[in-house]
Amino acid sequence: MINEGTALMVIRSSNWNRRVRDMIKSMEMRMSSAEDCCAGVIPFEQPLKTNPAAERRRSPDTACSSCSAHKQAVCSGFSDEEMEDFGRNVRTRIVKTGQSVYREFEEAKYFYTIVSGEIRLANLLDDGRRQVTAFKTVGDVIGEHKAGYYQSDAEAVCDTVVCQIPIKVMDKYLAENQAIRSVLTSKMQEELHELRLHAILLGRKTPVEKIATFFLGRAENLISEGEDEVEITLTMGRSDIADFLGLTIETVSRTITKLKNLGIIDVPSTHSIVIKDVHQLESLAEGEK
Repeated sequence: MINEGTALMVIRSSNWNRRVRDMIKSMEMRMSSAEDCCAGVIPFEQPLKTNPAAERRRSPDTACSSCSAHKQAVCSGFSDEEMEDFGRNVRTRIVKTGQSVYREFEEAKYFYTIVSGEIRLANLLDDGRRQVTAFKTVGDVIGEHKAGYYQSDAEAVCDTVVCQIPIKVMDKYLAENQAIRSVLTSKMQEELHELRLHAILLGRKTPVEKIATFFLGRAENLISEGEDEVEITLTMGRSDIADFLGLTIETVSRTITKLKNLGIIDVPSTHSIVIKDVHQLESLAEGEK
C-alpha cells in the first residue's frame, strides 16, 4: 500500500517531469524560430576583432558621419565634434540572417541602432508559443531592458548591420546632450503610437483587416500621392507575419490568396508583394466592405 508521503512524492515528481518537458519544448521552439528566414539559425558569434589602435585613429568620416543611417539614428542631431567623440565609443556589428543580437533575460550591456536590414523582437511563452511584437528597421533603436536584463529576443530576419552602443555611453550622452534626448524622446513617442495601433489590430481586427493593415504599413513610405500600385518587400517569413498578427500560418496564406484572387495584390515571390489597388486595400484595412 502506498502511504500519503509516497503518493505526494510521486505527484511532485510527475509535476517536475512535466515542467522539464515544457522547458525543453520551449527551448526547441526558440531554436527553430528562424526557420522561415532566408537561412538557418547561425550560432551567436562575437564581432570581428579589430585593431584597437586603428579604432582610436578613426576619423568621423569613417565612423558615424559616413553611416548610411545617420540622419535617422539617435546621433542625427550631433555636431561634428560630438560625432567624432561618439564615434570613438561605438562599433558596427554584422548580424547574419537568423542570428540573435540579444536574447530575452540576457544581461543588457548595449543599445543598438539598426544601420541596414531588419530585426524582429519577440517573446516566447513557457508553452512554446511566440509573439512577435515588432519589426525594427533602419534608424530604429533596440535594446529595451529592465533591472539590467533584455525584455525580448532580437533576431535578424535578413543580413543586418547594427551600431552597438554601450549602455553607460548612452546614459552619459542622455545626461549631457539635449540633441540625443530629443531624438530618443521622439522615437519613444513614435514607438508608443505604433504599440497602441498594434494593440487595436490584435484585439479588434479580422484576418483580412490585419493582413491589409500590415501590407499598408510596409508600403507607408513608398506610396506616392495619386499612385495606386506599389511593390513591397517582405524580409520575414509567413510564420513571422502570423506571430506578429496573432494568426496561424494557414490563415495568413489563405488571406493572402484571397486578396490575390480579388485582384487587390499580386505575389511575384515569397518575399515580394505588389499592391495593385492601394485604395481598396485601405478600405479593407478599415473594415469597409
